[in-house]
Amino acid sequence: MRSTLILLLVLLFCQSILAQSTYTFTEGFGVGPCHQYGREALYTDLLVHQLIQGKLSTPSEGSTLTHDKQGKPITWKRIQADTANRLRDAVLTNGYLYLSHQSKEEKLALLQVAGHGGLFFNGVPFSGDMYRYGWLFHPVKLKKGLNELYVRMGFGGRFQGISAKLIFPEKSVAISVPDATLPHILVERTSEPLWGGIVLINLSEKPLKNLKLRANIGGNTLVTEVPLVSPMTTRKVPFQMNPASVTQKGEVSCTLTLLQNEQVVDEKIVKLTALSTSEHHSNTFISAIDGSVQYYAVAPQSGGVKTGAALFLSVHGAEVEAIGQARAYKPKDWGTLVAPTNRRPRGFNWEDWGRLDALEVLDIAQKRFQPDPQKIYLTGHSMGGHGSWYLGATYPGKWAGVAPCAGYPTLIGYGSADGKIPEGSQNPAEQMLLRASSPSNVLALATNYKASGIYILHGDADRTVSVEYAREMRKVLSSFHPDFSYYEYPNGAHWYGDHSVDWPALFDFFKWHTIPKAEDADTLNFTTANPAISATYQWIGIEQQETPLQYSNLQVRRNKTSKSITIATKNVRVLKLLPDAFSAAEPFKLSIDGQEVCTTCKTGDAPCFL
Repeated sequence: MRSTLILLLVLLFCQSILAQSTYTFTEGFGVGPCHQYGREALYTDLLVHQLIQGKLSTPSEGSTLTHDKQGKPITWKRIQADTANRLRDAVLTNGYLYLSHQSKEEKLALLQVAGHGGLFFNGVPFSGDMYRYGWLFHPVKLKKGLNELYVRMGFGGRFQGISAKLIFPEKSVAISVPDATLPHILVERTSEPLWGGIVLINLSEKPLKNLKLRANIGGNTLVTEVPLVSPMTTRKVPFQMNPASVTQKGEVSCTLTLLQNEQVVDEKIVKLTALSTSEHHSNTFISAIDGSVQYYAVAPQSGGVKTGAALFLSVHGAEVEAIGQARAYKPKDWGTLVAPTNRRPRGFNWEDWGRLDALEVLDIAQKRFQPDPQKIYLTGHSMGGHGSWYLGATYPGKWAGVAPCAGYPTLIGYGSADGKIPEGSQNPAEQMLLRASSPSNVLALATNYKASGIYILHGDADRTVSVEYAREMRKVLSSFHPDFSYYEYPNGAHWYGDHSVDWPALFDFFKWHTIPKAEDADTLNFTTANPAISATYQWIGIEQQETPLQYSNLQVRRNKTSKSITIATKNVRVLKLLPDAFSAAEPFKLSIDGQEVCTTCKTGDAPCFL
């Protein structure tokens, strides 16, 4: 349904906005394999190497690009488009597609390619459209004569082929609708403006300045000043809407008018849906990370939000939208579920930007729904199962319970279309870069799971993420964890219905668990690979490592009777005690690595660094 809607929007956009003249690429040359990207710390690309060196020759049938490790030539092959104008061939696996166009004159155009990992247009690099949605448009300048494209085959293109065209629109500036980020309108909450995000296309060689977007819903308008759009670029910009006229559920039209110096440049209609707060819905917000418009989805608490309720953070799988993730859960009478978006349906494996997105949404949700701070839970499916393992190990003390569903623990151990993270390298530069992936290795952080109850759910017939990953983690946890549960769903594939995530026993397990309060956490064992990512657990923290990006560990015991704290450290240069270690006025004895540091220490109202 989603793919059909996206395709319809793209077709309407191309027909009505970018009117008219279109050149479709129907033949080219393919070559491969010749590159390795994926999760490598340093990628290898033999074609780009030749391109940068100025040694790349124009392809022809049977001509040689390079040779493989066995000395066998890697040659170009002619490829013809099928009836759907898709260019595909097995030779393109980890390869390139060469396309060309003869132009009678210098001319501006929109280049639309779908299903690729990236491309070079006349030697200039452009980003790819791995999702195959076809809503990515690159403003380009054709030169008179031969124009060349080298299209790198990515995740989607390898399997479904590439489609490519040049569009020559009548307008040089336009609103692009398909990739909009829009909220649901909640009929009980129409007094507050809503944020949306929309793509603007600047097919001109001058920057677009003094821009405004006017949004009109039922006669109520809001005007938002939008940032500069650089020459020959596209940019998603934020805008506000006033939903005050919406009084009932259903489809709502919003007319968007782009103004430059108060003159109308373009106008489009976007469709929103009005829902009740009791229904699954999406909320948009301005991210404090980068100022972009992002969204999260909500499976609301049945009967409305109640005091002392729980909050469930559910992280989605690869190419799953946050709203789709939330809709897999029936409302719970004891808590609200929120699903962050990871910046894109595939996103960042819930690491890096995905990790920041998840934590930002968690913070927003805690402020909005005011849950019991001891009742915060983490779960997710597939890539989100990995996200659950990763976030659960990285931030101990933040979750009462962690429940990975059909998840793989590490990127080192799981191979998908993106490949695996290498475990080692002969290249010194790559060795250094690989150390930066240490925080991803949850097996090295596994003792942090003792901070939470763990529930593992996996189908025993899963062919996408093998059940062996779950069995591996069961074995790891069984060696030290006093509080985990494990269930293999009989004959369960990767997805066997909504109960692949909305599993009653999982939520019953959550209900039995709360986050210990600081005053009850007398024994702590904390490991981190990077304090810039994860530095604290309860009332203890690591401020600086002896050797950066190697694992650091604190083993801490607090004795309230003798008023003492004993700490054993590994790879720690500077540690910190937080005020919750003891009350501000209460002195205590402190020993670190067998050495008595002080007998009348006090934490005060701020962290104490040692």
